[in-house]
Amino acid sequence: MAFELLSTNLLGQAIIDQPGGVLATSENFIDPYTYAQQYMPELIGELHMRNGKGSIIGFCRITGSMDTYASDQIQHMEEGRLHNILKGVTVAGNNFTSPTPHNLRVKDRIKISDGIRERQATVSAITSPTVFVALNDAAGAYGFTDTVDVINISSTFGKGEGQFEKGKNWNGTTITNFTHIMKETYSISKSNMVHKSWVMTPEGPKWFNHEMERTGTMFENEEELTQIFHVRAATGSDSVNAGFAPGLKGVVQQIEERGNIGNQYITTVGDLSNIARRAKQQGTCRSFTVWADHTQMAFFRTLMSSVNSSFAGGANYGIFNNSRDMALALDFSSVIIDGVSFHFTPWTVLEDPTLMGSAKFMTTNIACLIVPAGENYVTENGNTVTRPYLTLRHRSDGSVNRNKQIDIYGLGTPHPERKDIMTADYLSEITNQLVGANNYTVVRRGTFYS
Repeated sequence: MAFELLSTNLLGQAIIDQPGGVLATSENFIDPYTYAQQYMPELIGELHMRNGKGSIIGFCRITGSMDTYASDQIQHMEEGRLHNILKGVTVAGNNFTSPTPHNLRVKDRIKISDGIRERQATVSAITSPTVFVALNDAAGAYGFTDTVDVINISSTFGKGEGQFEKGKNWNGTTITNFTHIMKETYSISKSNMVHKSWVMTPEGPKWFNHEMERTGTMFENEEELTQIFHVRAATGSDSVNAGFAPGLKGVVQQIEERGNIGNQYITTVGDLSNIARRAKQQGTCRSFTVWADHTQMAFFRTLMSSVNSSFAGGANYGIFNNSRDMALALDFSSVIIDGVSFHFTPWTVLEDPTLMGSAKFMTTNIACLIVPAGENYVTENGNTVTRPYLTLRHRSDGSVNRNKQIDIYGLGTPHPERKDIMTADYLSEITNQLVGANNYTVVRRGTFYS
């Protein structure tokens, strides 16, 4: 059997006996990883477990800011584009019928294209919110053979003429997410609680139990999985009809509803160029982190190495001095394509064989998540404010904090069920706020989207 160094032997100092007069409670509980993080960070690299710590925490901590909320749901307003394009407009003479409200006014000057010819016209009358009359600015008929796209580029007034009778309206879209309560529990007989260990810290004695620490890690993993992959149960579904709580909308669901989606892996410079163009079409963000699985990382390495190839048609971007002591780094982390930066980073959860790395999920789950960096503008309570693209929220009103709440029963106080056990109950009430989902992209491993 291979040597395995247990986590309870890696604290860097002797385990102390239970201090006199100090009870093991939820207030002085600490897990080994937190101990190392706070007091001896040099030990983090030695906290070895056979399959890793098991933690998939990373994406949310790095990409999302933290905040609180007090209601059963959170809302913000997002406005669409400043300019409005009309697509699929039918033309009969000078009459134009749009499938959506046109938001035009008399004296607006428009550009019109059917994909073959392009014309300019002046709006002369508004018949209804979807129908208007526009006169050709060139001599003769328009000559369109298909439906057209219409964009408003200007307006035209003569000397001494009055102003528009009304302005244009920008109606924001309300984005809503919902509260989500999740729980976990751990129990152990009091006779086995002698296995708890005490350590001394600058804040006084702390105790830990290895199995409790593992339960806590699992609960944190489930919280991150919820924030990213959870799909809010649909109204009228069997589970909702049975009385189960529908829960929050995860990051992936919101991107699929309001953002960009793709099938198959990104393998070429052309693929990245297409994503860069979409980024320019959708918003102002020009820097993205690509959270990717192993296969996507390998495709990115191959893509980058082939750009600097020695074969016919390959490009050479410079030379470097090699030596026998130099290690050859074959991985690439970042690239700038057409003015847009992409930073690739591997994502543990997509390779975990007990999660998205299992055989069947390898063909249906995500290959990568492309996340914008920076902040965006939203409207909250009538005010325009800046928000990160992703904010993770936990429910709190100042007196109650429902963020990773741990209640321990049966240590120092009687167990409520009068059993000879210690029970730890974990609870979190969470949601998230995804701003500007149109700047995100989710790519599936197979042909998932039709």
